[in-house]
Amino acid sequence: MSGFHKFFRDSKIGLPAYVAAINMRTGIAVITPIITVIGIELGLSTIELAWLAAIPVLCFAFISPVAGWFNQIGSIDRIISIAMWVLAAALLFRATGSVFALFFFTLLLGIATAVLNVTLPAWVKLHGGEHAGVITGTYVTLMGITSAVALAISAPLTAASSLSWQLAMLPWGVLALLGAIWWQLRIRENGLREIDQSSKISWRTLLRNRRAWQVTAFFGLQSMNAYAGGTWIPTILFDRGYALAAAGLTVAIISLLGSIAAAYVPQLATTRTEQRSILWLFTAITAVGYLGLLLDSGWRLTLWVLFALFGQSATFPLSLILVVLRSETAATAAALSTMMQSIGYLIAATGPLLVGAIFQWSGSWNAGLAFMLVIVALQGIAAAGAGRRGTL
Repeated sequence: MSGFHKFFRDSKIGLPAYVAAINMRTGIAVITPIITVIGIELGLSTIELAWLAAIPVLCFAFISPVAGWFNQIGSIDRIISIAMWVLAAALLFRATGSVFALFFFTLLLGIATAVLNVTLPAWVKLHGGEHAGVITGTYVTLMGITSAVALAISAPLTAASSLSWQLAMLPWGVLALLGAIWWQLRIRENGLREIDQSSKISWRTLLRNRRAWQVTAFFGLQSMNAYAGGTWIPTILFDRGYALAAAGLTVAIISLLGSIAAAYVPQLATTRTEQRSILWLFTAITAVGYLGLLLDSGWRLTLWVLFALFGQSATFPLSLILVVLRSETAATAAALSTMMQSIGYLIAATGPLLVGAIFQWSGSWNAGLAFMLVIVALQGIAAAGAGRRGTL
């Protein structure tokens, strides 16, 4: 089979995951370049803005166990469809402009995305078979692309209209609504497919599994840095002389390039019997980026952002494919995904909060960048166990 035909076949199998994935990070990414504008217009402090950034990640932590329970009692396809409708409503109504709407619908957005976070890896295990690596890499890349587009256009849209930051949020609500309609029509046409309940496993049973903890630690630490960096790097660039739109566009373009370049990484990981070396490689690239941001200045900051975000763009899909590689069945993948994301995102949620608090305490971003370097080092330690060959 030619490479083109194989790609087309894999794309057709993974299309439902791709439709969901393009909507999973836009609502979070759109806020990052304009978080300062939102704070000024609504009178929010740095800590309040840090909490706003942390809400989705906290939802990922606390809602994931419930999403895992959904996997055990109903069809994954139905659960994803419902989550898509909730996500669309949250994205649309968050743009009404009040402080209450901003926080409440960000909470709702976080809940819906948490459900999708847990169910998509299990969906890939159930439907993807030997194509799991390609499907995972593609859907994570699409998440990165749409996230980068949201980053790139949010500041220009904010500046272009009297609606300010509300206008920047509206397109993503419309896109999610179209995705929800597509999923509803797909279920009506194709029906539902269930996980084999005879092999179901509770994520709590994995709490006694050392390998499950190693995968969870790697995911949590890389996500902690990713969310801290994604929240504050545009602000760091702005404080160091970049224009607001330029800071957002810089991060957007680099995130886009990183996501595209990292698309092949999960497939590469599936061809290896162990993944430690590839996890260490991209962890080291991330560390080089944060070290450069800490020590350097001027135009070279763009280069160091490239290193940091490229490394993060690769380690995120790697952590997701670890769920597939360390699981023998779809039920085990669902349980591991639930544990990894429940605990991992609880770790990740502290990233934006701690870096924001460190800045407020020290008055400098360097202390926060040094803290993020420590987290990258711990991520490298976790990779030693998470990347070792074998299943749970």
